[in-house]
Amino acid sequence: MPVNRRHALIVPLALCLGPVAFVRAAEPAAALLLVAGAGYRRPVEALCAEFTRQTGIAVERSYGNLQQIAAQASAGGRVDVLIGDAGFIDQTRDFHGPQRVPLGQGKLVLAWRRKLLGRRSPRPITDPVRDLAAMQSITLPNPQHAVYGRAAGQWLRAKGLWGPLYDRLKFVQTVSQVSAYLTSGQIDAGFLNLTELLAVKGQLGGYVELQPGDDSYAPIDIVAAFAAADTRPDAAADRARFAQFLQGAPAREILRKAGL
Repeated sequence: MPVNRRHALIVPLALCLGPVAFVRAAEPAAALLLVAGAGYRRPVEALCAEFTRQTGIAVERSYGNLQQIAAQASAGGRVDVLIGDAGFIDQTRDFHGPQRVPLGQGKLVLAWRRKLLGRRSPRPITDPVRDLAAMQSITLPNPQHAVYGRAAGQWLRAKGLWGPLYDRLKFVQTVSQVSAYLTSGQIDAGFLNLTELLAVKGQLGGYVELQPGDDSYAPIDIVAAFAAADTRPDAAADRARFAQFLQGAPAREILRKAGL
């Protein structure tokens, strides 16, 4: 079912400046350009910082919902590394090559707000299928454009909730926007990924992790996909070093702490 415009939340001005936020690395000028799903910004920032510390190679980073950044990667022609769901990355024309590094399994979670601004808190969710019926506002990323919006839509349909709850669903662009609305208390419950949630869980009422499966959502494989060798050949050696770094112990520990 297409997303109805009347269900879209009004996004704060800071989030309306563009779906893809750029973070430029400090000098020296970036040797690599990496794009990633917005829900993985925090671990990607930590990975890039550690990689630069070890090698001196700077990395320029860009974040957004995965459909948009995949289109950016295909159109721009100079992206070196694309981090996100393998299924979405398969849809891009420039990242079909064999050079991929598995980073972990993405995990969908359902979280609810704390009591804020004198509003009564929603009761803790112990049975998501039953307890969502008591929520007045439920937020998720747009299923047409974002990995965890698609996963949330799959879960809602599998549980028979998409139709009954549709009028209460509010769609945003990224999981970062879901967490912003949850932590501000503007919505009762929201779907996001475990990595984003771990960064803000102290500001929430609680969460439940939703398991993938036949009666849930499809497994989410998070990978780092590397551009073909003929894309910016002068950066090929740095790409190889980054791929090697991602397989090492420091990177694996960063990913583990991020819930991957």
